[in-house]
Amino acid sequence: MQEKWVFKSETIKNAKDINTALSYVFEEKKNELEIFLSLYTKLDGALAENIQLVDPIIPSEQSTGSFLVSFNKSFYNACLNINEADLDKIELTYEFNPGKGNLILFGPDIPEREPDDL
Repeated sequence: MQEKWVFKSETIKNAKDINTALSYVFEEKKNELEIFLSLYTKLDGALAENIQLVDPIIPSEQSTGSFLVSFNKSFYNACLNINEADLDKIELTYEFNPGKGNLILFGPDIPEREPDDL
């Protein structure tokens, strides 16, 4: 399973480099980014929150690359009044196409488990 999320806007179209496009996504599309990363944390019963870029990306002429983000995995249990947060990291791959105003993020490819034999 590999999740993909497409961010499309005029701001990305006008971005000069990947860092500008990512800063827009981290600020203006924060909720969508949290939903995208929560697709990887839902099996643990958690939500991804407080996403931050670990290292700045060195802009290059390439329209693809990868970067590392950190985030809190928040576990909620209303019955027991529990709200724990663990720090986690994930590597994301991107395809940046400013001509079309697209920034596509790909999560890691996690193989799905085959059904057990009876």
